[in-house]
Amino acid sequence: MKITIENNEAKFLFRIADTSLILGQRLAELCSKGPFLEEDIALSNCSLDLFGRAEELYKIIASIEGNKFTPDDYVFRRNEREYYNIKLVEQPNEDFAWTMARQFMHDVWAKEVFTQLLSSKNQQLVGLSEKVLKEIEYSLIHSRDWLYRLGLGTEESNSRTQAAFDHLLKYVEEIFNFDELDKTYLTNVENIEKVWQDEINRVLSEINVERKEIQPLTMRDFRDGFHSEHIGHLLSIMQYLPRAYPEAKWS
Repeated sequence: MKITIENNEAKFLFRIADTSLILGQRLAELCSKGPFLEEDIALSNCSLDLFGRAEELYKIIASIEGNKFTPDDYVFRRNEREYYNIKLVEQPNEDFAWTMARQFMHDVWAKEVFTQLLSSKNQQLVGLSEKVLKEIEYSLIHSRDWLYRLGLGTEESNSRTQAAFDHLLKYVEEIFNFDELDKTYLTNVENIEKVWQDEINRVLSEINVERKEIQPLTMRDFRDGFHSEHIGHLLSIMQYLPRAYPEAKWS
């Protein structure tokens, strides 16, 4: 099945929907692997929120595109070059500090993006954004709180948090290489970067984690469907069953 996207708004929304889906999948991998039961449940709930957010966005995309494809088609029948998520969210769960650093960086970005989408001309998207912002606020409080606990905890937890940011920050620069689609469907792209940079710098300074100068990636932008080596492995797991048994139905 070849999935083609013609509408520019749909192309833009895929970036947000795919980012939510892939991060949800990463968090789902941690089910039953949290450091303790309450945190295991919290991560699972965040994962479910992201999956639900992605599904609703795919429904909006399907509507814009004339319902030629279903949300399941978008999720299970696209290859990695047809995904448009930011590379940050496809990075593996190396340890708990990595998970929280990745989540925090995503949440700060997502909060400003969905805040700006409240001004969208698409009323379905406005309604979804109002709901999603409540979920993001919870997730942001959760991830930020953990960074304070890790950064200001033991020497080991601070070291792991430092290592997480040292690695993950190199996947951030591309997020702010805004193109015409971003500028068309977001109200103030420059403010997304400003809000993100200010919050990241503030929190890092307060948790004794240094923001080091990071060598930029030479890899092409996620907007062109280019990814790190990790997404292929992630999709092979996520898509295996519906691709192996395309006619399967829940009984």
